[in-house]
Amino acid sequence: MRYRRAAVIALALAVVAAGASGCTAGRIGLVDTPRILAESAKALRYQKEIDDRESAMTADLQMLVNRLSKEDLDARRQQYFRELQGLRAELEASLNREVREAIHQVVREKRLRGVILKGPVVYSRPGTTVDITQEVIDRLK
Repeated sequence: MRYRRAAVIALALAVVAAGASGCTAGRIGLVDTPRILAESAKALRYQKEIDDRESAMTADLQMLVNRLSKEDLDARRQQYFRELQGLRAELEASLNREVREAIHQVVREKRLRGVILKGPVVYSRPGTTVDITQEVIDRLK
């Protein structure tokens, strides 16, 4: 769950960066970052990798409860925690880079002026925004 929150924040920054690409068309792209995290094959694959590794670590620790001293078990738990944090950071950085690249590709192809995160909009002229979320998801296979 922590991974998803951090990834949403990082994706938001990627979207803002993509919006600064300076295209001259009048339309603005719209990206639904929670949807990208929930539906893109790459994000789901990364999340499964983290979940699988965490499950393996938990099972290993449960097997070692009666075999190791409390200090050794705590040391192993800390080692696993650091390893899992490193894996999360590595996969998050990779996903952010790939999402940012996908957004830039769509922005260039559609000649969009910028990209914003999908959310409540007070006013928007019809035809000035285009949801590019599915196109980004499709590129993250």
